[in-house]
Amino acid sequence: MPPSSGDDSGTQAIAPHPSAALADNGLTWRAIVCALILGTGVCLTNMYFGLQAGMVNAMPMQSALLGFAFLQCFKAHFSTALTPQEIALIEVMAGALGLAPFTSGLTSFISALQFLVDSDHDTGLEFTTSQLLIWSLSTCVLGIVLGAPFRRLFILQEKLRFPSATATGTLIGVLFNRKDIIARANPSSKPTPDQTLGDAQATPSTGFEGHVCDSSSAIRHDYDEPTVKQDEHRSNIRILLLSLVGSATFGIVSYLVPVLHRVPLFGSEIAEKWLWALDLSPAYLGYGIIIGPAINTYTLLGAVVGWGILSPIAKYNGWTPGSVDEFDNGARGWILCVGMGLILGDTFVALAWITIQLIGNSVKASLVSRSRSPADHLQEQVSLLSGSSVIHDDRQVEDHSLPDQHWSSSSLVTPSLVFWLGSTLFFVLLVSLLLGFRHVVSSFAIPITALMMPFAALISMRSLGETDNGASLAIGRLAQFINALVVPLSSTMFTSTNLLMSGAIESGASQASQHMGGLRTAYMTNTAPRLILHAQMLGSYVGSFVAVSLYKTYTSIKKIPSQEFGIPDARLYIVTVQMIRQQGLPPKAMEFASVAFMIGAICGGLRIVGKDHWWRYLVPSAVAMAVGMYIPPAITIPRAIGGLIPVVAQQQSSLTSFTMTCCATGLILGQGLFSLVALLLDAFHG
Repeated sequence: MPPSSGDDSGTQAIAPHPSAALADNGLTWRAIVCALILGTGVCLTNMYFGLQAGMVNAMPMQSALLGFAFLQCFKAHFSTALTPQEIALIEVMAGALGLAPFTSGLTSFISALQFLVDSDHDTGLEFTTSQLLIWSLSTCVLGIVLGAPFRRLFILQEKLRFPSATATGTLIGVLFNRKDIIARANPSSKPTPDQTLGDAQATPSTGFEGHVCDSSSAIRHDYDEPTVKQDEHRSNIRILLLSLVGSATFGIVSYLVPVLHRVPLFGSEIAEKWLWALDLSPAYLGYGIIIGPAINTYTLLGAVVGWGILSPIAKYNGWTPGSVDEFDNGARGWILCVGMGLILGDTFVALAWITIQLIGNSVKASLVSRSRSPADHLQEQVSLLSGSSVIHDDRQVEDHSLPDQHWSSSSLVTPSLVFWLGSTLFFVLLVSLLLGFRHVVSSFAIPITALMMPFAALISMRSLGETDNGASLAIGRLAQFINALVVPLSSTMFTSTNLLMSGAIESGASQASQHMGGLRTAYMTNTAPRLILHAQMLGSYVGSFVAVSLYKTYTSIKKIPSQEFGIPDARLYIVTVQMIRQQGLPPKAMEFASVAFMIGAICGGLRIVGKDHWWRYLVPSAVAMAVGMYIPPAITIPRAIGGLIPVVAQQQSSLTSFTMTCCATGLILGQGLFSLVALLLDAFHG
């Protein structure tokens, strides 16, 4: 018996649609080509800004919008109409490819091992292209496979919202004028626009901010209802392209006039000595627009405390004899240690809270299960992966809250597929580590890494579903401390093992949460779950080749680390290792970091307790403050200015948040794409 549309659970039956027949065939050649083109552009942008400022962005909604516009331009040459399933797959594949610099660790732990370990009294590692490809290809899809079995739990049973993924699915519904897709945006309850906007502009309730910038949070509230006209999307695409051209033009001018990236704010002396300058890059204004005013305010507060107060204190007390911009013996490295204390304090509270919630939910589910009758047990003993129908008393009993009946087994990710894929991938990783990284990875750390990956993936997926933040920053630091318990501190492979294995855990958790977000969009657009798996895996594998090629190009032409490319994410890994070993830290840095740890824990706890209270926004995010401490003011200030633009624009004009986000995306992509041109010019002149 088909599910009833009036089911009390709030989940509507998926209405048949002419495109439903194509749901199993959405991975078309046109979708693949479009996704690879878009993903390569995002990958290039993320490599540039990841090495420069530690910022990466999956751009899911922008990929969906551009993919739709791109394919619509060629619709006269297609024999079949474009479908929502194809756009969903384009978004997933482009995002996986675009995030490859982050998920492969090239902007963080790989660059830390290659360029920064000498500051930790070890020897830098020169990775060959083959080694980087082996590492990237053997780790780029582990988290995807680990996350796949939890689709039924998070998407169908608990119905976690996954705000960015929901916004992307709603946008696809608007593009195709499909009210059935939009109706599945929130099957239980719908927050008011004010509530949604508040969540979009604040740090997550768990109290930490991840590496990956949420590119759609700022525009979620524009798609709560299907009121956006088709003509508006043409206008938004035009704005995106114009801002892209404008940003690329600035890139050309700033290449010829580099001082535009460091304009003095309070005079040349203060800019040179204390780094208080302003980068006029429109890309950072774009990041500020996307991130929103709340996070940028906390980040600016961190910059004022770190660069305006703590930096002079450290300098005048003789704790940092070098220039302010030096990491090893300058104030920049000193305040980074203090910022790490904030991150660790916030991480401790946040992960403790998530763990308590997981245990509490498990205990509650166990108690409820014991109180039910055997007949109830029989109805609910369904696999996390298989269909939701069971046979009982010669009639089919269907769970209306788990609407998988319309999918064949070939469209679902089955337990056998997960088992064989997971086993194969872990075997490939083991062989890769033993053959290609035997001299840098301790074999003792491999089992603990394999055990931690599923747990880290579970935390990241739940965090993304509830708060729109995958908690990768927190998971990475936790993994470093746990791995330190396995490998002796005196081991010559301690640093390399800690960075590689902890990085693999962080990357896997991020992949898993991104996959679950893709499955949420797939649920809304009626896209087969197995196609999402295939699309993300394909994007990740192609992204490995693209990202490694870009990384080797950058490292062979540009000086890294440098004033232009400070690789801040790599610095976080190294500082964590220094704290674990208590070696290589500047004077008094550990004492100040300990105080910062307590402040971070208090802020994190208050933000959790005040989740539903107005005063929560008065409590700064410790992680956002830490970001302001390890990113120079020249980047933080334009981001803060960009965060105010949506507030002013919405008060003074009729511009929607989505229009401003399209403009911001163009600003980011324009400079990111021009960075390749600048790279080629440097190679030519070099």
